[in-house]
Amino acid sequence: MTLRLHYAVASDRGLVRGNNEDSAYAGPNLLVLADGMGGHAAGEIASQIMVTHLQRLDADPGDNDMLALLGGVADDANREIAKMVRERPETDGMGTTLTALMFNGRDLGLCHVGDSRGYLLRDGLLEQVTVDDTFVQSLVNEGKLDPEDVSTHPQKSLILKAYTGRPVDPTLATLDARPGDRLLLCSDGLSDPVTASTIEEALRVGTPEVAAQRLIELALRSGGPDNITVVVADVVEDSTLDDAARAALPGTPVTAGALLGENPEDPKPDTAAGRAAALNRRPQTVSPGGDATPQPLSGAGEVPEAAEEEEVPRRGGTFRLSALIVALVVLIGLVGGGWWAYQRVDSSYFLATGADDQLVVEHGVDFSIFGRDLHSPFQEACLNAEGDLRLVDVEGSEDCPSFSLQDLPESVRASVPGLEGGSYDQVNQQLRRLADQALPVCVTRENPPAEGDPAAPAEPADTANPDAPEPGAVADSGDLSSPGVNCREVN
Repeated sequence: MTLRLHYAVASDRGLVRGNNEDSAYAGPNLLVLADGMGGHAAGEIASQIMVTHLQRLDADPGDNDMLALLGGVADDANREIAKMVRERPETDGMGTTLTALMFNGRDLGLCHVGDSRGYLLRDGLLEQVTVDDTFVQSLVNEGKLDPEDVSTHPQKSLILKAYTGRPVDPTLATLDARPGDRLLLCSDGLSDPVTASTIEEALRVGTPEVAAQRLIELALRSGGPDNITVVVADVVEDSTLDDAARAALPGTPVTAGALLGENPEDPKPDTAAGRAAALNRRPQTVSPGGDATPQPLSGAGEVPEAAEEEEVPRRGGTFRLSALIVALVVLIGLVGGGWWAYQRVDSSYFLATGADDQLVVEHGVDFSIFGRDLHSPFQEACLNAEGDLRLVDVEGSEDCPSFSLQDLPESVRASVPGLEGGSYDQVNQQLRRLADQALPVCVTRENPPAEGDPAAPAEPADTANPDAPEPGAVADSGDLSSPGVNCREVN
């Protein structure tokens, strides 16, 4: 029995993100998905490095150890990420998840790190074959959090493992492959907003190409808060395929996401940007030659001279009276509108970022007239180690641990620029919700005392947060020591 893979990939930047940091690859013997993280620190570079290294494994491994191959090449890519950070310090903080499957015609080798996911649809039932390397999943494993509460936990996006250039131990496993199996690799841009039951329903029908596009659409309809990338593959028995089905199998590998480079997409039609683009679209007329190029509409914005000559004599006093009335109405409108605009600006606030991405409350509206801003900095946000939020005047006090974008999980950072302005109380509530979702404080391990030296005094436990790691305790690969990635620094 000869088994083959019928595969497809699809990716979308989502409705919030301005770029796509996911990278995906699918070929006859390899399926890979990497979700880059780090935002401005070039998460898309990390995911590209990981996938381009792994795609060299897209060949029949024969009797070679697939898990050793996957783990070894992933480590090579991780060292390349570390090298990139050394050579380009501005990329410090970038990293990537990884979920990869290698196929030898009988079995599947799995390599997994992070919160991207792998699923298996077998006999119509969906099973998650990976375990999220996240803080909330660790709470579930310890019995401290119910699985149904994961989606609403403020730190659901906190990743404990990722390829950031530091050593990490991946999860390695072997899965058996059967004809009729359908495999799914996806970034959290799908698994967070779309329920497992909805994913299962979408995977039950259609070709891999159809299912992949359907999953992207479901994530977009659910708000599309993050990049969305999926790899869908069917395990098929070659001898049962007719000529048409065999011809439909992909002949070459396919890629998606950041691997394709920067490719600005049209605004989504169900968003404000999409509606604005539609409103600003210039009218088009078809010229006699058939060219559908923009043409000035006949009569638009101009009055024929003959029409002007006929119209003037008929206006007389009525025209002058009408003009006076119109002028008075316009004047009243300008005065009233100016008063309303002043009141609106004076009572409005919105959230912005200042130096070092610190969160700042701006007084006014996010708008400019003739190059002059209709807003000014009002207060700066401070967040201490206990998670207490405080607002100080911009001149402020020196005792202000700044609350910045880097203190938030990456999935939350992207939502900040889209927050609407409003009253001071409304903006204050926005800040408090963000503070509730802030990353935990970084925990670093002190260098162990030299032999013969007295042991360092024990640090007190954090009784306020029983779920927090013990002071000084660092997992071998999941410690809270990467500021902006899985923890925050308190300055």
